[in-house]
Amino acid sequence: MQTTEVHFGGSLLRLNSDGSAFLPEHNTLLIADVHLGKSGVFRKAGIATPQGLHEQNLKQLARAFEAHPQATVVFLGDVFHGLQNKETRSLKTLLDAYDGHTFILVKGNHDFDLPEWQQLAIVPEWTLGKLHFLHEPPGANFDTNTPFSQTTAQRDFPALAQEIFLICGHLHPGVALRGKGRSRVRIKAFYLNDWICVLPAFGTFTGQHALKVAGTYYGIVDDTLLKLSE
Repeated sequence: MQTTEVHFGGSLLRLNSDGSAFLPEHNTLLIADVHLGKSGVFRKAGIATPQGLHEQNLKQLARAFEAHPQATVVFLGDVFHGLQNKETRSLKTLLDAYDGHTFILVKGNHDFDLPEWQQLAIVPEWTLGKLHFLHEPPGANFDTNTPFSQTTAQRDFPALAQEIFLICGHLHPGVALRGKGRSRVRIKAFYLNDWICVLPAFGTFTGQHALKVAGTYYGIVDDTLLKLSE
């Protein structure tokens, strides 16, 4: 796994090529938008999905936990995808195996009908020093292609208005890489500017959304991080 270190909100933030991020001084691992159970929801609706997606997500989570021993793991929303099924229940077994970790879920828009697990604290938002963690960036509006708004953030969090540093998920940021001719491919990416950091979707069956806003993007290609624009 490749890592790139950036400074954000006065803290060192390590971006990982698996789509997670890590705050070394706080031993805190950040993971957004796993969407466990999404393939099961699709299959129940009669939509075919590739086999093994859920197992792949669980293995990727386990590797991330193992790479960060005794860490506080903050899921930035949408660890689940809708109603509970056998796929989402298997997460409990995984968390049980890492009882040295602390697990926190910042509730996302897909995290409804949540289980009551002792291992998983569920909160609407979370703060660590100057950093504030949310699922959905303030002012996000896909209909108008407005991914976030600093004005809305300052209105909603007046205590942070002077120094507001948000880390969020929800948007599934991605960028398009162009090849020869008309070939192009969209890849997952981290997005950062001077007040917000948006993590890519960690799950394998999630898709990406082109934010089309100025900032710095770190794309993920074959377990490699590429700084793409600024």
